[in-house]
Amino acid sequence: MEKKHVLVDTGVPNSEKKIIKQLKKHGIKLDDIGLILVTHGHIDHFGSAKELKDILKVPILMHNLDKEALQTGKSMLKTLKSNHKIWDIVLKPKLANDIASPCFPDIVLNGNQEYDLSIYGINGKVIHTPGHTPGSLSVVLEDGNAIIMDLASSGILLGGIAFNSRMKHPPFHDNLEQVKNSINHILSLNTETFYLGHGNPVSRKSVINYRDQFLE
Repeated sequence: MEKKHVLVDTGVPNSEKKIIKQLKKHGIKLDDIGLILVTHGHIDHFGSAKELKDILKVPILMHNLDKEALQTGKSMLKTLKSNHKIWDIVLKPKLANDIASPCFPDIVLNGNQEYDLSIYGINGKVIHTPGHTPGSLSVVLEDGNAIIMDLASSGILLGGIAFNSRMKHPPFHDNLEQVKNSINHILSLNTETFYLGHGNPVSRKSVINYRDQFLE
C-alpha cells in the first residue's frame, strides 16, 4: 500500500502558499498528500481548505455537525462561546467577520462514526470529539500520538509568545462537559503525546492535570 500524508487543517484564509512551502521544507511532495482533514468549523482551521483542495486534488473530510462552516465559508457563530469576555472583544469579531472560499466536504462523518486511516498507510483513526464545537474531530495514532486541536490550548495568546507547553482553555468552547468527556475518551486510547491547534505538544500528565484542574 502506498503511504500518503494527511493534512490536518488549513489555517486562516490565504494560508495555502505558506502551507505548501512548509510541506516542501519537510520533503513532502504535493502528490504525497492523500486527504485534507478539517477538524472543526472555525475559520482559523478551514480558511484555506478550498484553495488547498484545488491545488492538491484530494478529498476533504469533516464532521456533519460542523460542515455548515465549510460550505458557507464562515465560522459557526453559535459555537463561539467565549471563556472570558476579553475574547468577545479581541477575537470573536475577527472570527465572525472573516470569510473563506466556500466548498463542500467529500467525506462526512456522522455521530460517533470513526474513519480508519489505514487506507493511507497510517496506523490510526479519526474520531468524533465534541466540546469545542459539536463536530470537532481528533486523530489518534497507534504509536500514542494524538492530534486534539482545540479541545485545549497552551501558551500566552494562543501559543504565540511564551509558556507554550502550559495548558489552558482555548478562547471558545461549545460545551465544557463534552470537552471533558472527549478528553477522557482520548486518554482511554493509550495516548501519550498530544498535539494542539495552538501551542506546543503536551504530555499525558499535562492533559490529565488540565482535565482535573480546569474541567471539574
